[in-house]
Amino acid sequence: MRILINELAEIQKEFGYIPENEIERLAIEMNMQKTQLYGVISFYSRLYTEKKGRNIIRVCKSVTCGMNGSKAIREAIIIHLGVGDSMTTEDERFTLEFVECLGLCNVSPVMTINDAVYENLTVEKAIEIIDSFE
Repeated sequence: MRILINELAEIQKEFGYIPENEIERLAIEMNMQKTQLYGVISFYSRLYTEKKGRNIIRVCKSVTCGMNGSKAIREAIIIHLGVGDSMTTEDERFTLEFVECLGLCNVSPVMTINDAVYENLTVEKAIEIIDSFE
C-alpha cells in the first residue's frame, strides 16, 4: 500500500493532481482495477483527481474552532477570494477547503496553507496571511 500511495503522490506532484490517464496507466502497471485506485485516492484528503490551486487553504470547521471564531474567518475568506468550499480561484492561485479537524484545538481557530499551520486566527490575521502568498 505504501508504494501505491507514494506513486500516487509522485504523480500528483508532477501534474498538480492525478489525471485519468495516469490512473489508467497505474492500474495496468499495478494490476489493479481503476475503481480500487479511486477508492484509495478518495480516502486520502490530500490526493486529488481535479486540478487545484497553487496554494491550498484548509480552514478547520470543527466545533472547537467554530466556538473560537472560525465561522467568521471562513465567511471572510469566501468574500475575500470570491470562492466557496472546495473551489479554486479563477487565477488558480488558491483552492479553499473547509475541513472537519486539523487536530489543533488548543490553538484554534486554525488554518493551513499548503504545509504551513496558522494558529489563533482572527479574520484580519487570516486575510493578511492569505495575501502574503503568491
